[in-house]
Amino acid sequence: MARDRSVQYHNRVARKYDAIYDDDYWRYHDEITWHLVKPHLPRDLASRCLDLGCGTGKWGLKLLKSGFRTTFLDHAPAMIGKVREKLDELGKNERAEAVVGDIVQMPQLADGVYTLTLAMGDPLSICSDPARAAREMYRVCAPGGVVIATADSLHAAVPHFLESDDLSGLKQFLKSRRTRWLTRESGEQFELSMFTPASLRKLFTSAGFEVMSVVGKPQLDVRKHREMLADAETFRALIEIEKQLIGDEDAASRASHLQIVAKRT
Repeated sequence: MARDRSVQYHNRVARKYDAIYDDDYWRYHDEITWHLVKPHLPRDLASRCLDLGCGTGKWGLKLLKSGFRTTFLDHAPAMIGKVREKLDELGKNERAEAVVGDIVQMPQLADGVYTLTLAMGDPLSICSDPARAAREMYRVCAPGGVVIATADSLHAAVPHFLESDDLSGLKQFLKSRRTRWLTRESGEQFELSMFTPASLRKLFTSAGFEVMSVVGKPQLDVRKHREMLADAETFRALIEIEKQLIGDEDAASRASHLQIVAKRT
């Protein structure tokens, strides 16, 4: 049922999804994300890459344009439809495949194939079973391959309950570590799993990975100060400060999103 609600929501927003995330804050967020991904790009262009929970294909298209054969997977058919439209426009269909599937069970994908897997946009939080999803990521990851995944931060969600004066809700949230995606359509309000840096690390080590890092992004709360991002010089200065701060794993939980890098040894 929860999965159906998530699919319904993501199918509905697929056509306007890119526009939703087209602003200075998300450009800032995405530049930091790519800065963190680039050191892990495979050296061999023959390597295969995977974009899980791909949405309309933002990160998989970056991998594809970097020269890697890339597989896109999302549980919402409308999102995969948008990916296929973009692949047609680029003329890159021979270097890519787009698959409808759920990250908790991916029979469409072979074992031990992908040198780099990205799971951005918090599909681990959205999915019905994060532990099973992590095991699936391990299964499809090539030996020595890397998974980079994001998840919603537990600690960053706490202020929402305080601002709503919802003490009982906060107690329940801290016990269950689950909350709801607050879309206006009540029938589309699916559950989200929230993580601390320690619980995200444990999720991946339990699946068999060696965890290389867990960071929080963004460290600067520029979402509340979007007007600063409109000035190009200020934007660049904030990016450079962010790059300095983001390497401090002890500060990860203060950010709204956690990002893990894990390796299959």
